[in-house]
Amino acid sequence: MNGLRIRLKLILKLWLRSIYAIVTMLFIPIAAYIIYSSQSYTIEDLTSVIYERAAPLWLIFILQWCFSVDFDSKFYLQVMTYPFSRWKFTMERILFAAVIFIGLLSVVTLVLTPTMGVFVWKSLVFTVPVYMAIIGFVVAGTMIGAHSVGGLLAGILFWMCSEFGGIFLGDLNVILIKYGSVYTFVHGESGFFAIENHWILYNRLFYIGIGGLLTGLALLQYTRKTA
Repeated sequence: MNGLRIRLKLILKLWLRSIYAIVTMLFIPIAAYIIYSSQSYTIEDLTSVIYERAAPLWLIFILQWCFSVDFDSKFYLQVMTYPFSRWKFTMERILFAAVIFIGLLSVVTLVLTPTMGVFVWKSLVFTVPVYMAIIGFVVAGTMIGAHSVGGLLAGILFWMCSEFGGIFLGDLNVILIKYGSVYTFVHGESGFFAIENHWILYNRLFYIGIGGLLTGLALLQYTRKTA
């Protein structure tokens, strides 16, 4: 645990000193401020823009940065010469990215809470399965391409499909909060296991499954490749 704590502190220091990080950190707050200042929004529209459209891009770039530190420099090949589990090495990078992402998104959510209430926290929890799927795509792209750009392209491809392919995705649509039935579900106004909400639960389970499957396959492929 001490080693993990030291590595986490190191990655956070590198992150805070990165210009890349500053631009990424400002992305959602600026977008949220512009939308909020326009006064032409509803709570469900604003939370959908932040958590389902902007935040996924934020996560993609944070993941790409965390993997680029080791993969783009090929330093991971040197690390693999030590008695260190390959899957643990990869999971640490995912953990580091998750800590940065959830930490920053929690700050944004705290800022929005006084004006939008607890619904923003519920929206954050509701979109976690989508973030898990994004992690799966970025990790798979990075492992296949042996470079963080592969993960970036895979993540952007997923985002573009979710952003512009909603009409084809149907019940598997990523962008849901803006719809009335989903808003009442997230808000807790309708029964969690009500029949009319089953498709929402299946939607979330689908993205959890995709994220877990892609991450698992990527770790398996990476372990075999570097063995």
